[in-house]
Amino acid sequence: MARFTALGEMASTLAHEINQPLTAITNYLKGSRRLLEKSTEENAPMLREAVEKAAEQALRAGDVIRHLRDFVARGESERQVERLPTLIEEASSLALVGAREVDVRVSYKLDPAAELVLTDRIQIQQVLLNLMRNAIEAMQGVPRRELQVMTVARDDGMAEVSVIDTGTGLAPEVSAQLFQPFVTTKKQGMGVGLSICRTIVESHGGHIWAEAIPTGGTAFRFTLRIVEKEEVANDR
Repeated sequence: MARFTALGEMASTLAHEINQPLTAITNYLKGSRRLLEKSTEENAPMLREAVEKAAEQALRAGDVIRHLRDFVARGESERQVERLPTLIEEASSLALVGAREVDVRVSYKLDPAAELVLTDRIQIQQVLLNLMRNAIEAMQGVPRRELQVMTVARDDGMAEVSVIDTGTGLAPEVSAQLFQPFVTTKKQGMGVGLSICRTIVESHGGHIWAEAIPTGGTAFRFTLRIVEKEEVANDR
């Protein structure tokens, strides 16, 4: 309990401290963008686009930090109807930076029936980001590096999201306690990433688990409640 309390205090403190440099980064990028708008250099349009994307990610990081601080402080989240394919696309754009350089092939298989979900966008994107990054790390040093993201609409009204890798797999002793706090397979890991993923998913009324793939690798799966289009139409 003392470690949990310390973790909560650390998260809250980091959230407060990191917000200030993130704001400064955003302001510097905005200033750089204004200067580039006046530039006649032939590479200026490409640089403006890069600065714009960097500013977007800095703002997104600020949102993540703000949600983390709110989550630690109140345990609440802001849930609304979101398009699951969009959540996956946005999380992938950040999680897969550098994936091509390490020869990871990425594919998607998204069920049209699992389109709308009730969720806190930032929190679920953090879950997706963490699972994809873990998958890429798990495939380091293996000859076949394939990452697949799948969604499927289940009969119980839940959307099942799967992040599947072709890595080295999980040892049985680790698999049994994988989502417990301070359990990790990484030499430099703190062992809180998957624990936080579980907390977020379960706070959404879902479930998260891992399965070994017979051909090699691991599938991490979690569920979210599907919102039918008729429900959205009725709310309007």
